[in-house]
Amino acid sequence: MEWSLTNRFRDRATMVVTNRRLAVPSFRVDDDDDGWLTITTSHIALHYDPRSVTSFGDGNLRVTALAVGHKNATWIPSATDNDTSRLTGTIRTLDMTNGSVNLDCHAGGPDYIADSHCTYGVGSKRGYVVLDDSLSYELSNATYPWLVPKVSVPSPGHACAIIPPDERRICGANIASEDECVAAGCCFDNANPLPHGFVCYYSPQSYQDLYFFGHGRRFKDALREFTAIAGHVPLPPRYAFGVFYSRWWAYSDVEVEGLAADYASRRIPLDTIVLDMDWHLTFYKNHTLDQAQQPKGWTGLTWNKELFPSPKSFLQHLHAKGLRVTLNLHPASGVQPWEDSYVAVATAMGIDPSSQRYVPFDLTNQTFATAWLTLSLRPHELDGISFWWLDWQQGEDWFVAHDQARASLSPTLWLNHVFFTNPYHWPQSQTRPLLLHRFGGLGSHRYPVGFSGDVEASWASLAFQPAFTASAANVGFGYWSHDLGGFLHGSDPELYTRWIQWGAFSPIFRTHSKKDVHADRRIWKFPDPFYAIMHEFMTLRRQLVSYIYTAARETFASGVGLLHALYLEWPDLEAAYNHTDQYLFGSAYLIAPVVSPLNASTQTATRHVWVPPGLWFDETFGALLRGPSKYTAQFTLNDMPRFLRAGSIVPLDGSVAGSSLGAAQRLPQVMRLVVVPGYPVGSGSVYEDGGDSDAYLTTNEYAFTAFNYRMDTPTLGVIAIEPVAGSFPTMHKQRSYEVVVRHVSPPTSVAVNGELLGADGAVVDHWRYDASTLSLHVQLQTPLDVTHRVLVHLVFSNASHVALNNVAGLFARLKRVKSLLDDANVLHDDVPAVVHAAQTPRRIDFNVSSFEEELQQLPSLVQASRDQVQALSIASVLKAQVHALLQVPTVTRDDTTTVA
Repeated sequence: MEWSLTNRFRDRATMVVTNRRLAVPSFRVDDDDDGWLTITTSHIALHYDPRSVTSFGDGNLRVTALAVGHKNATWIPSATDNDTSRLTGTIRTLDMTNGSVNLDCHAGGPDYIADSHCTYGVGSKRGYVVLDDSLSYELSNATYPWLVPKVSVPSPGHACAIIPPDERRICGANIASEDECVAAGCCFDNANPLPHGFVCYYSPQSYQDLYFFGHGRRFKDALREFTAIAGHVPLPPRYAFGVFYSRWWAYSDVEVEGLAADYASRRIPLDTIVLDMDWHLTFYKNHTLDQAQQPKGWTGLTWNKELFPSPKSFLQHLHAKGLRVTLNLHPASGVQPWEDSYVAVATAMGIDPSSQRYVPFDLTNQTFATAWLTLSLRPHELDGISFWWLDWQQGEDWFVAHDQARASLSPTLWLNHVFFTNPYHWPQSQTRPLLLHRFGGLGSHRYPVGFSGDVEASWASLAFQPAFTASAANVGFGYWSHDLGGFLHGSDPELYTRWIQWGAFSPIFRTHSKKDVHADRRIWKFPDPFYAIMHEFMTLRRQLVSYIYTAARETFASGVGLLHALYLEWPDLEAAYNHTDQYLFGSAYLIAPVVSPLNASTQTATRHVWVPPGLWFDETFGALLRGPSKYTAQFTLNDMPRFLRAGSIVPLDGSVAGSSLGAAQRLPQVMRLVVVPGYPVGSGSVYEDGGDSDAYLTTNEYAFTAFNYRMDTPTLGVIAIEPVAGSFPTMHKQRSYEVVVRHVSPPTSVAVNGELLGADGAVVDHWRYDASTLSLHVQLQTPLDVTHRVLVHLVFSNASHVALNNVAGLFARLKRVKSLLDDANVLHDDVPAVVHAAQTPRRIDFNVSSFEEELQQLPSLVQASRDQVQALSIASVLKAQVHALLQVPTVTRDDTTTVA
């Protein structure tokens, strides 16, 4: 919906909306008896008075979203700013925070929004959202889209007086000055501000460019259409979903290479090295301001040759190991006289280098931008820098304060645009764009990934990050990268272990910390069990890359974030809005991280989880759960509560040949398929491409492989690996598979493409049953042609009716109980039930025919184990630990209410 006093309407892209050429739906136009015009589609009805000579207001415009729940919902312009049920979005940064921050943008007022770019989501429980793009800068149609200068059209003062106070609408939520307000063609009133202190509102003659999202509570549809007009969420390069190492530390080249060797020798995954500001000249001891009135050396463009005598050789060495490298960049000081590129840039900008006058930072000036990108930064890119970490810290009034642009242009967003679309970098390197940067407002989703800033290392900070990340997906900004472990302070090994676990199921895995010897994030600096658990979850992150990359491709297609809130899936259930400490991770995983410390007595953490509708597999305890239900369990330090959607087939990267360095970018030669039963049929897929080029966009160089299963009867099943669809130059022509079927009894036979497999591990292709996890593993180690279909037929015993829920979890915990008692020098003769119960899976491994009998005896053995431990003369704390370990989760039905 667009209104212009001059009858000039937009055709160019803006910083938010890049595409208006959408398919036209079926519609009907009616002339109403009262002179209004009504346009009706299957989803909305727009009513407008064409006789009106004023900008949009309550007197000439209203739009109805049809069938929101069981009723219609009508918007009038004055209702735009008064939506208490709108989904939250995100903000620019979490810098210097400790715990949660306010995501209710309007409650913070214009000053808060101006600095934070606080942005609401594109959905609301009331059924509609209006996106106001009126003040956005337009972009030219050039190959390198650039800002189109704005023309001010001030509103006459008398026009402002006729707007009734209750119909005033915020014009520019970040505008706090009269000059900015008048330049935007709006009305200023600081004597009678709108609620929360907004002082700028639309006049009857203001230009308006509005987008009505009338999707009801179909929030995923709203995101799909938002990214249709505002640009798709690009697919980051594959390596971005691996492991980043970052630390503010004055590393030398030798130390960085040694760091990489430390990761490799311990088989810890590592894909990207982040060098903070000590890569360049810093002048820490100077304590003066440079010519730009910034701390001298905070901006840097020239390598510190004491630490990096030969940067190009250093980068080549890391690249040879499969690693990517990014450099920190604080750009505000422009180009100072001591920089290597100073003479060239000064000359290009018409400044006499002999004057030693610095070149000011003015990224809205295309001449400066071109000189800076090509003369200051491009040489580093040619030497091997993969992408840049844009650490903009100078606030969001920079352009206004330096008379470079209006408040409606965010320096953060414009920096991100300039770097992500840089024609002097990405096309030449033939690599996919990537940044590490802060959020700059709507439109930022086009420039992944986000850097959330320097937070305190605390349980409160950890607890907030999952909800904050899920909320950002409501504006398409789905790739937040957090400082795992926290930036400020922090050496608590339990807290760091939980942070690593959350990081394994977050969009980007990047550890970071300040210059503090006690805030070291190298996991081998921590003792066991912390190190072993962190190693396990970093390895799991490496295995998840194929799954994550497939989900990221779906984000590109749908606009729905890799990590997103429960209410995007179940928008009509109130419980989905209340459990913000849980989230969906791709299509298969429900994650509920532990974000509080262990109980000192039980050494477990109690976690309450809302299980959504459907059937879910509890990976910790090995149980199928039906939702909606309320679930409570005790989790140990090595537990990360996660649930798989029944019917899923999850693709994981199998064992890695060669170094653990750079593994994320390499396509797995062995694909591990985790089959989650529960339904008669199920499916999954894996997406692959070259990983680091735009060929997936430009020449359709990519491939999908589909997987499915069906249980024809309770005893007969078949799993199909379908022929690959599509191709790309580096695609594997053959691949090995490990098919893992969870939560099943031992099979009686397994056949692949009609050939029976043996249960003999000495044979290349075989199957084995893992009783400790109640899982069937089918090892197809002989490489198979990916263009051929693979069928795995399974036959199970008719007699298998024993309950499997929680058995695998109890097996793991019984093993832990035995270990605790052994450490306390408890004699086995005093706890025979514990020993016998803990050895149950081992007995099954040697005699699978005993499976049913062993599992039938397990409940009584577990109870006997509890009784025998309670009868011991041991510390009460140890008894409490054993009691907690042998508790199974409680699951109760949740009669959750629906959204009104």
